Amino acid sequence: RQRGLIEKGIKVKRETRHWDEIRRITVSLRTKEEEQDYRYFPEPDLMPVVISRELIEEIKAEMPELPEERINRFMRVYGLPRYDAEVLVSSKQLADFFEECVKLYNKPKEISNWMMSDLLRYLYENNLELYESKITPRMLVDMIRLIDKGVISGKIAKKILPEMIVSGKDPQKIVEERNLIKIADENLLAELADRVFAEHPKAVKDALVDEKAVHYLIGQLMKLTRGKADPIITNKIVRKKLQKIKETQ
Repeated sequence: RQRGLIEKGIKVKRETRHWDEIRRITVSLRTKEEEQDYRYFPEPDLMPVVISRELIEEIKAEMPELPEERINRFMRVYGLPRYDAEVLVSSKQLADFFEECVKLYNKPKEISNWMMSDLLRYLYENNLELYESKITPRMLVDMIRLIDKGVISGKIAKKILPEMIVSGKDPQKIVEERNLIKIADENLLAELADRVFAEHPKAVKDALVDEKAVHYLIGQLMKLTRGKADPIITNKIVRKKLQKIKETQ
């Protein structure tokens, strides 16, 4: 009714209205010009409530951070894309885990990538919640540090992550026990590359003109070392040997 009056440009009166049961409409009963016409009076059994600015600020400070606020903060502080921030904040435990990781190692995007891909994938495929796993922020960060220091490759990290999740074992210990430390010795990798070249002569011939064959040879060398070969050094050595073959032809 009031919206209709406003749309017609008619001022809405301050009044008490009565419901007419027969006509199914409200009708004006009496008008009230001023607030005092309502004859408000205090309830003697209720103490007055004084809401100060200090009280409001105190309550605000005690309120938990809302999801949308946390998403915006993750984007602003950690430089995450909105999609990443939304996935991480979808679970308070997941968001807390991420922030604990960042406190230990200030590589938010790298941490986010590992959490959103391999960690969450394993949990989803095995019908697990994060709290049901044995991995800790410290363990995930230690694994990422091993990659950044060149101790293991990303491929090796993907292999050991499930064991970390299930057993709670330290990544360094897993790497040492399974002899998974990355091979970065160029002389050793060159010898292994010679072996791969000898075992795959057709692929070597194809690699002189076909990039796919180059990747095949690199893959064979990685396979021979069970993924432990440093991928950058491996790529360099394979291409260097192919270049030498080209120069002798």
